[in-house]
Amino acid sequence: MEKFGDFTEATQFTNVQYLGCSQLVNNDNDNEMKALMKVLDEQKGAQTVNVTLVVPHNISGTVRLIDAQEKILSSFSLVNIRFCIRGENSTCQNNCFGISFTQKINVGENNQSDVLHQCHVFRASKSEIAAKALYCFSYAFSNKNVPAVSNRMEFLFESILEIKENDGTMEKPNWKLCPQHNGVFKVRRDREKKIVVQLKQVEGFLLNIKKCFGMLLAAGRNLRHSDLQLLEMQRNETGSDSAVFLIEANWDPRVHMFEVLNTETPRDTRVFMTVAVDVIVLEISEPIRFSMEAMSRVFHEHERFYKTPQTVVSEEFTLVLEKNFDQADLNDRKLTFISLESDSERKRLKQNLGKSPSRMPTQLLHPTGDDESDCDEPLLSGSGKVSQECKEEHLELWNQLINNWDQQSDRPERISELVLDGIPDKLRGHVWQLLANAIDQPDLVEKYLDFLNQPCPSEQVIMRDIHRTFPAHDYFKESGGKGQESLYKISKVYSLYDEEVSYCQGLSFLAASLLLHMPEEQAFCTLVKIMFNYGLRDLFKLGFDNLHLRFFQLTALLKDYIPELSIHLEHIGIETHMYASQWFLTLFTAKFPLQMVFFILDLFLSQGMNTIFHISLALLHDAKTDLLQLDFEGTLKYFRVSLPRKYRTEAATKCLIHKAVKFRLNHSKLQVYEKEYKRIKEQERENEDPVLRMEKEIGRHLANTLRLERENDDLAHELVTSKIELRKKLDVAEDQIETSANAIERLTRQNQDILEENKNLLREYEQIKEMYRRDVLRLEENGSRAEKLLAEYKKLFSERSNRAESERENFEVQKKAIIARISECDKCWPSVCEWEKNRSPVHTASTPIGLDLLTKLEEREDHIKSLEIDLAQTKLSLVEAECRNQDLTHQLMAQSESDGKKWFKKTITQLKEVGSSLKHHERSNSSVTP
Repeated sequence: MEKFGDFTEATQFTNVQYLGCSQLVNNDNDNEMKALMKVLDEQKGAQTVNVTLVVPHNISGTVRLIDAQEKILSSFSLVNIRFCIRGENSTCQNNCFGISFTQKINVGENNQSDVLHQCHVFRASKSEIAAKALYCFSYAFSNKNVPAVSNRMEFLFESILEIKENDGTMEKPNWKLCPQHNGVFKVRRDREKKIVVQLKQVEGFLLNIKKCFGMLLAAGRNLRHSDLQLLEMQRNETGSDSAVFLIEANWDPRVHMFEVLNTETPRDTRVFMTVAVDVIVLEISEPIRFSMEAMSRVFHEHERFYKTPQTVVSEEFTLVLEKNFDQADLNDRKLTFISLESDSERKRLKQNLGKSPSRMPTQLLHPTGDDESDCDEPLLSGSGKVSQECKEEHLELWNQLINNWDQQSDRPERISELVLDGIPDKLRGHVWQLLANAIDQPDLVEKYLDFLNQPCPSEQVIMRDIHRTFPAHDYFKESGGKGQESLYKISKVYSLYDEEVSYCQGLSFLAASLLLHMPEEQAFCTLVKIMFNYGLRDLFKLGFDNLHLRFFQLTALLKDYIPELSIHLEHIGIETHMYASQWFLTLFTAKFPLQMVFFILDLFLSQGMNTIFHISLALLHDAKTDLLQLDFEGTLKYFRVSLPRKYRTEAATKCLIHKAVKFRLNHSKLQVYEKEYKRIKEQERENEDPVLRMEKEIGRHLANTLRLERENDDLAHELVTSKIELRKKLDVAEDQIETSANAIERLTRQNQDILEENKNLLREYEQIKEMYRRDVLRLEENGSRAEKLLAEYKKLFSERSNRAESERENFEVQKKAIIARISECDKCWPSVCEWEKNRSPVHTASTPIGLDLLTKLEEREDHIKSLEIDLAQTKLSLVEAECRNQDLTHQLMAQSESDGKKWFKKTITQLKEVGSSLKHHERSNSSVTP
């Protein structure tokens, strides 16, 4: 089979049943091809041939049908193929596929050329094989490049990561996807989880993944392979799409190794996690590991999440393989692995970040920014940075346009085109005044100065709203600062200037945007021109009738241009005024980042009120996918929190502006909707009873009056409550101060007492130490005296022992001599024998002299034995005294600084015992001394 090309040049599908070929009327009609496929599949029989289908990897290649004897049954160029289809999954033809191709034939006697459309139908053993065949055809159609000379090939893979949590019980599990946004998963601790990875091949000829033999997980990122922990595999198989391989594993976060991923994280931090899968690819000589990084935030076990838009965490990988077929066996030919690089690794290399040098994961925790996407709080008004960068040629073009504008006083034709990319922030204030025709307005400036000193009935409301306007911007952040003072002046003067509208809350946001680009007087003039010339003040008039008209128009436009979203919002009970009221009243200035606010004001001042409809539809179109997945509460939260966060960058804002401008909105429909709205209102008024209408108006006025009274009562109650609360806090603070002062005084006294006690103990310690020193000296003297006495005893004993020994020897000699003399006497010898037998130490005056000597000798021996016993007792007493002396020394060193007076008493007692013992032994020794 090698003669038909190796697997790097073509893909071969063996044991494919060739069901037949038939002519087509229209080679692009998939319904006709499916019908033909069904017929051929149902009529398959003995004529069915098992073939090998060879699909090339390049559009210039040739498709071949090869029989069992490796003979080519049919072949045709890939460029002649017009259409490829596959049987539907719900039918018996789910593992069938067909290709239609066109060829020229000669017809008639004149050999006129004609076009013949044919369809070849095949049946694979599995539906996955049919899907792979269509993928190979699709890849070949898109691969128009000439094969490279180099043996290296690049393949692009995309991996998608999902986490499921058990929202039920162990007996009845209910697996649900964990919500996530911008790569941050929201998971709950102590919940069983499943990790699902979808590995999809995007570019390159189809590589066949045989299986996944391991999914690994660890906390952190930039990890070494040894840092990852193996999970229990549950599923790994090819999906319905042949280019997708599904991998699923169980994850128990309660295991000690995943403690970091099972600990609740603070609100301002995220935990990094790394997931890796090891797969075996049939065409590659070694396993491949795909690693993905994501962030997670761990919540309480019973946390409940709002339904959020379901996005995916994905990673792209570039796999580089090399074709090096040196093996003799054709079946063992494999591609050599060169490298696998992900987008994250590529970015990390650009930042000069490497692998973790130690066994511990690096960058385990990640602090969130002030505008973290998955934060539950909305953006503060006035947040975001405004780009000050502008190309010199672009800035020069704007300066030239402004100079011409000032001279001609007519709006230049190019202004609408230039505004699409935003007005340079340095020139924005002047251009806004030119667009609004607010340059040189001395009358308005004079009225502004006059109204500054006049009382304002809306002053309290203005003062309350000023602190809520752009609190994230440094210019308006400081209470009573320059920014708030200027905003107060403009809001007050406009409420006096326009008595019909007076002051409404949305005006402060627009005025604050103007103040960031121009002085107070010019900002006031521009605000007046915008309110009157652009029809914005009509939205604030009593009853807000014009505002409801705009809501009606936007609702109708939504039905016309985004009907699916309109039906969904109506189904969940979301009305237009719930999300669009601030869009119209504040010109998107209340919730969106400043960069977007200024871009919208550029466009609004250039094109007028219709800009709001363009921007609104563009926003809804961008958010369509997310909104279709949300319920009522999730939708309101999305409009309030998530939607403004999508446009924090200049690129995202410009993209939205361009979409809004390119939105093909038929402005004539607005007039049609306006007429329809007026007709509906007129019809409602005609059908309504005048008495009921008057009652409704009276009720509305009463409701407004009650609302104002409630607001007044609430404010008064809030004021009183605040004062009471402040008084309580002040009392508590004073009590705490007094308690702290008493505690400090008490602790100071205790400290002084402790210092005095320490001094006394130190003095006692010195006294005991001195007394102990004297006792030790005395004991040493007694010991030396005892040693001298012992030496004398030893000397005396030695002398007496020697003398006794000599006397004994003399006695023996004398005894022998006496016995030798009296042995000859018959009278004396029996007496001697009897004496020898009954010798006694007690002798009388009648005892012979020899016997008296023997008695004395025995007494000396007894005395010597007594001396030896006394000497041994003296030695034993000396050793005991030395042991007690050592014990006393250790006790003195260990307890002198901690035991106080008790230790002192104990030490004195021990010293007395030692002293009495030594005196006893001295008396004993003196009694022994002869």
